[in-house]
Amino acid sequence: MPEKELVRTRVRPRHGPLGPLATFYIEVNNRDEIDDFTARVRELVRAGVEVSLAYDFDADELPEDLLPAWMEEESASGQRRDAETRYVLHRGPEKWATQDLLFSFDPKQRSWEWWDATQANGNVVQVWVDSGGEPVFQCEELRWICYLSGARSIVGPLLVQPAEWDMQRSVGVSSD
Repeated sequence: MPEKELVRTRVRPRHGPLGPLATFYIEVNNRDEIDDFTARVRELVRAGVEVSLAYDFDADELPEDLLPAWMEEESASGQRRDAETRYVLHRGPEKWATQDLLFSFDPKQRSWEWWDATQANGNVVQVWVDSGGEPVFQCEELRWICYLSGARSIVGPLLVQPAEWDMQRSVGVSSD
């Protein structure tokens, strides 16, 4: 449910889901960047979920005003170029326009829901999503979001039991 997903972008879930979660292991440059990285990922996912709740995906264009301000800053163009390079090296030469990213949150098309982000170890973050128990699912928009937010490398998705998530500390949110 998108409303619950929206809450999970701000607050750690109190309980794990009944079934397995999909997780991505994401390396950032160093552990000092973890908070900034997770804040950016959460902001982008939150913006996409908010768009999915409020707008018509049959429109030619979706409003970009819900996107975080850092995407418009001058420094974001350099970060975007770095993200494009890392994405191309990992996944191939697919380009992601801002509208592509927003349209990927079409509730009729998206096959995952945001769950949480935790610090795995050192400079590695785990991003957790609910894929409905599917080990393979469409998630290129999430990879792009992670690279755009500062990921150096990404491994996953891997399907794991929610007990693994429950043992880790969430990053970038309160525990309430």
